[in-house]
Amino acid sequence: MRRMSLFGLILSAVVVLTLGANKSHPEIIDSVTKNIRQARGREYADAKGGVACNQLQNFSFPDRSRRHAFQHVVDRCGERSELRMQTTKIGKTYWYGWSIFMPSDWTDTDAGHDLLSQWHTYPSSKAFGKACGAGGSFLARGRDGKRSVGGGSIDFFLQHAGDAATIECQKFPLAKVSQLRGKWVNFVMNVKWTGNKNGFLKLWMKIGDGSYAQKINYKGRTFWNDEGTGPFFKMGNYKGNPNWKGPAPRTLYTAEYRLGNENSSFAEVAPKEASSFCRYIPWLCQ
Repeated sequence: MRRMSLFGLILSAVVVLTLGANKSHPEIIDSVTKNIRQARGREYADAKGGVACNQLQNFSFPDRSRRHAFQHVVDRCGERSELRMQTTKIGKTYWYGWSIFMPSDWTDTDAGHDLLSQWHTYPSSKAFGKACGAGGSFLARGRDGKRSVGGGSIDFFLQHAGDAATIECQKFPLAKVSQLRGKWVNFVMNVKWTGNKNGFLKLWMKIGDGSYAQKINYKGRTFWNDEGTGPFFKMGNYKGNPNWKGPAPRTLYTAEYRLGNENSSFAEVAPKEASSFCRYIPWLCQ
C-alpha cells in the first residue's frame, strides 16, 4: 500500500508538471513604457531633414498624468518621428495597448494629414498596390484612403487581401479631433493577422476620464496570405515628404505601449494611468 501510495504521488506530480508545462500563459511580449530605448527602432534621426527637423525624446507631464511619455516633433522640413516595435506573425492573435495625446492647440483644418499609429508592412506582390495609400493599416487624421484631405476626423484604415487577389481598404471613423485635444486617449486592440476570412479586429477607445467604448468589431481578412511575417507597430507621427501643408512644428505625445500574445487580455495591455493620489502628491509615488 505504501509503495502504491508513493507511486501514486509520483505519478500525480508528473501529470501536474506536464500539464503545467503545456499550458499556455498570458504574456506581454513587447513593451515601451519608460524609455524610447525600449523600442526596436527610433525613426527620426535618419528621416528626411534629420535631427534638425525630426525630434523624439522621453517626456514627463507636469501634472503627472503620464510620468513616462514620449514626445514626437516633426517640423516642416521633416518627415517622421516614430517608435518602431516588434514584428508579429501571420495567423497569430495579439493584444495591443497604447496612448496618444494631442496638445490643446492642435489644429485640424489644414490640408495635410497625420499618421498617428501604423501596423506597417509592404505587400509581397507589387501587383497588390496600396489601396489605403500606405504599406499596411493605420490610424490617421486627414486621410481618405490614398488621398490627403485634411480636416478634423480620426479614422482607422484596415488594409487587407480582397476576394480577387487585390488589396482592399476599409475605413472606420473613430472620433473628431475636437473631442481629443488636451486629453490622453487610450487604445486597446485585439486582432488576428491573417489573409483568410477567419480573422478579426476589435478596437476600444477611451477619451480622457471617460469609459472605454468599442469602436470596431470586424470579422474577416486582416492581412495578406503570402507574407512571411506580420506587421510591426509604430506610434508617433508620420507626415510624409517634407514641406507638408499645415501649421508647424507638429507635436504629439505617446505612452504605455504593450503587445500581448493570444492568451493575454484587455486588462494586461490597457494603458496604466496615474491615480489622482499620485497626481497631487507625486513625491509619494516616485
